[in-house]
Amino acid sequence: MSNVIATDVQTQEINSALIELFEITLPNGTTLYFHPGLDSDLTDVQFRDKTASIVLAGNFIVGDSYTIKTLGPSGSSTYYPSIGAANNNIGTVFTATGVGSGLGLATQNDYTIRDYNPMPMMIDGLELQADGASSRPAFTVANIGTLFQTELGDFKNDDLIGQRLIRRQTLRKYLVNGAQDASPPIEFPSQEYIIDRIAEETGIAITYEVATPFDLENIKLPRRIVVGKYCSWKYQGHASGKGGGCTWNTDGLVNYDGDGTVRSHKVYFDFDDRPLVASETFAAYSASTAYTTTSYVTHSGKFWLCTIAGTGNTPSITSSYWKEVRKWVEWVSGTTYQIGTLVRYNAETIWKARTISTGQIPTDTSPYWIREEVCGKTLQSCKARYGFKPSVLTSANQKPEGVTNLAARLPFGSFPGTLKY
Repeated sequence: MSNVIATDVQTQEINSALIELFEITLPNGTTLYFHPGLDSDLTDVQFRDKTASIVLAGNFIVGDSYTIKTLGPSGSSTYYPSIGAANNNIGTVFTATGVGSGLGLATQNDYTIRDYNPMPMMIDGLELQADGASSRPAFTVANIGTLFQTELGDFKNDDLIGQRLIRRQTLRKYLVNGAQDASPPIEFPSQEYIIDRIAEETGIAITYEVATPFDLENIKLPRRIVVGKYCSWKYQGHASGKGGGCTWNTDGLVNYDGDGTVRSHKVYFDFDDRPLVASETFAAYSASTAYTTTSYVTHSGKFWLCTIAGTGNTPSITSSYWKEVRKWVEWVSGTTYQIGTLVRYNAETIWKARTISTGQIPTDTSPYWIREEVCGKTLQSCKARYGFKPSVLTSANQKPEGVTNLAARLPFGSFPGTLKY
């Protein structure tokens, strides 16, 4: 809890109304923002995101304030003085006069402002318990006419099952344009729930039962038990028609909206969650270069992806700053492949040569090939795939970035707090 808002609560009289804000994630990853209304005033209100956004050059908003985080790799660096900065030093605060270019990153200082639309809704049953089963709050939304359905678009009420609900609370004076608006926002600790089932649906209201994300551990389902670390589903089983909760596409296809345009990428990882990328030339590692999480280098005969931005951190399998990367080539008939060579066949998945061969097509039953794009069956494996972020947001078919998309939700499977499939 912020010290400022705690002081407000400790006073004998609070001079500002308590405001509830709700955020609902839809199955397509977009988020709806609502508030239950301010007294009789049913206009939109504005509040800031909890965390500052890291923005790639080319996506800066003119007039917004930023702090330079990285300049970008050599040859693709961003020259911030051309878009309003006093200099090109990391840590410099500037107001953007243009969208920028290159691969530099900057932190948005003003925190993204969200519009919360008025919608009759309430949540109750929020009691906290030190022992026994955790509470299952009831989240109720008006269901008169098409009021809520209009907001859902093509989705139905039951499509919200498995989706994430976030409840935020603040005082009216801390809203955007309020008397004490601040960046970052001042608020109480937010509460996060998973919509578990529809408890009641009438012509007046629809009530959802919600649960905390960790409340699904050890729930018994027909023929299996939910566990919190290892996945019991067959990899890509749902997409390939073999049943199960793993919805990862058999060809690794991911559609990602990074700059307002949805672009397609083919994403591959091995059992140890190392990225498998198309063969290309990477620059040699240099101890004097400032690397970002979009940087790929070669060092000691291996290839590496930066996972934590920095300078002077030598790539190795024990370094938390780097992750090993492996390269593949397209399979070509008539080519002789050596043991250990990685190939992609039919633009679908990645295979490794078991023995020297020529003209042997990779298949599951081939003695010459073994599939290399397989899942490690852990939360980290799921996170690497469903949390994929392209290293370049403005082009299709890009390599993974070194950090995952923390806003992504894992699919339904063995994992608590995940989406249904």
